[in-house]
Amino acid sequence: MEKARKTEIYGNILKVNLRRQFPWPALAAVALLALTKGMFNLKALEGKEVARPLEMLLVWIGPALLATVFLPEQNPEIRDVVRTRRTDYLQVCLLRIGYSALTVVLLAAVFAGIMRAGESRVLPCHVWGCVCSALLLGAVGLAAAGLSGNAAGGFMVCMLYYLISYGMGRRLGALDLFSMSRGSVEGKGWQLAAAVALTAGALAVMRCRRQI
Repeated sequence: MEKARKTEIYGNILKVNLRRQFPWPALAAVALLALTKGMFNLKALEGKEVARPLEMLLVWIGPALLATVFLPEQNPEIRDVVRTRRTDYLQVCLLRIGYSALTVVLLAAVFAGIMRAGESRVLPCHVWGCVCSALLLGAVGLAAAGLSGNAAGGFMVCMLYYLISYGMGRRLGALDLFSMSRGSVEGKGWQLAAAVALTAGALAVMRCRRQI
């Protein structure tokens, strides 16, 4: 009985967040997918050429979806209302992070399908690499936005990391966002691990600060 009640509560929370918090980030991510399709030639690509649209632009679906996780509560009135509810705000944030991360995977797969339709040689490692880089860039934005209390600040930190990675990514080793474009399809798993660690660390610090 208690389990069914909790399932109903979280189901209702999910419905509310998908209706109120999720639409604009999702629309921005879809717009980025469309922009990437429009800006890059996706026909008959091979090797490093396959990775360029994925790493140069599509990875920004990560920040679009994850750096906005705390956006509704930047309004003090909404934040106060959320904190008075029985459901822990941290659990709401984890729910948002979960469906946002799944959307990153879905959009990367959709884009890979578009590239395949153009006879580009998209391999599973390319999709995996794109997802890992998008989640890392998104985790950077999530952490910066959460700790600073400002989503715009989160996007600025994302841009800084992106530019550093573009300019001297080889020095970043496994954390180079553009490693596939430079010819290496290995090491992306470390980016996923870093994304998980950064997200967990940011949530822990915010918890200690009583931000969530």
